[in-house]
Amino acid sequence: MMPTLFGLVSKRSKTPVTSLAFLGSCAFVCVWPSNIGDLIQYVGFLSWIFWGLCFAAVIVLRYKMPDIERPFKIPLIIPVIASLTSIYLVVGSLYANPLISGIWFLAGLLAVPVYYGYVDNEKMCQRWMDKLTNKLLYYLDGAEQKTTAPLAENGVHQGAI
Repeated sequence: MMPTLFGLVSKRSKTPVTSLAFLGSCAFVCVWPSNIGDLIQYVGFLSWIFWGLCFAAVIVLRYKMPDIERPFKIPLIIPVIASLTSIYLVVGSLYANPLISGIWFLAGLLAVPVYYGYVDNEKMCQRWMDKLTNKLLYYLDGAEQKTTAPLAENGVHQGAI
């Protein structure tokens, strides 16, 4: 559930201008105090955290919802080994470079309240994001919003078109 702001596509260039500007500025902020090698290390560190969560989810769902229909089923040892590997890589990164890895771990945790603030339509975050989106629509010369699925009354996507 990304903010509508990042789904804006310029009518003139047919590109997601706001999304490109945001990602470019994030990459600049990450690389500015260091170099591209450090950026690769940060991305790898955070990626392994989320991969590990995905592997652990397979294990948890196998036990909590054993009867659910799955498109395919893998032996349980595979997500167990993958989870242990991701734990090893994350802990090893924290051990090898605790300051930088800790900073990026905390930066990743900062996304949690922003996400939950945006998802709940009654929160202040949703209101200011809507205002920002409307302002950018005005300044981007009538950029159009692209979505892959229609929105329900509660603002949640309901499947692909």
